[in-house]
Amino acid sequence: MTRRLWLCRHGETAGQSSIRYHGSNDVPLSDLGRAQIAALVPVLRGLSPARIVCSPLSRARESAAILTAACAFAAPVEVDERLREISFGECEGLTAEEIGARFPEFWERHRAGTVDAFPGGESRTAFRERVAAAARELAVGGDDQDVLVVAHRGTVRSTLLALLGIAVDGPRFSVQLGSVSVARRVATWELELLDFVPDDAPR
Repeated sequence: MTRRLWLCRHGETAGQSSIRYHGSNDVPLSDLGRAQIAALVPVLRGLSPARIVCSPLSRARESAAILTAACAFAAPVEVDERLREISFGECEGLTAEEIGARFPEFWERHRAGTVDAFPGGESRTAFRERVAAAARELAVGGDDQDVLVVAHRGTVRSTLLALLGIAVDGPRFSVQLGSVSVARRVATWELELLDFVPDDAPR
């Protein structure tokens, strides 16, 4: 018997998630983002998740609500504060170019991989630890039960690292807007699907 975690990233936001560093700031889904999430419905329809868990940020909560309603899931949506995206501090809402212009010394060190936090933001170490704690709890449960998690790029990546036992300096997983990744537990946790986006999903 197999237990699976279905990890969905929210869709595009009114704050342009595709190009801006939106972490702890609460930006809503855009119409494009809602359409991206709706494109996942045929992929997830037919599941019977024992739990549906999402980040407290509105872009994740609305994405979870869209999927739950369209797929007629019976489980209620639970909110877990530990699944929120990392805080980018003073860089919230900025593009890479804007961060580089405003914080040139930091940006150079960031690109070199020698800093653990954005100016005024949460450290990656603390972020990974809180997401890993949530992932370990989600991993516990009966076989043959699906769990749906709706969150953010960093959250999905950190969950996979924790479940698969991959070092933080290992491979970086791509996690597109409106994508789904799946980890399954047989004897140990394995990656079954990574960063899947339906062909007809709007981009």
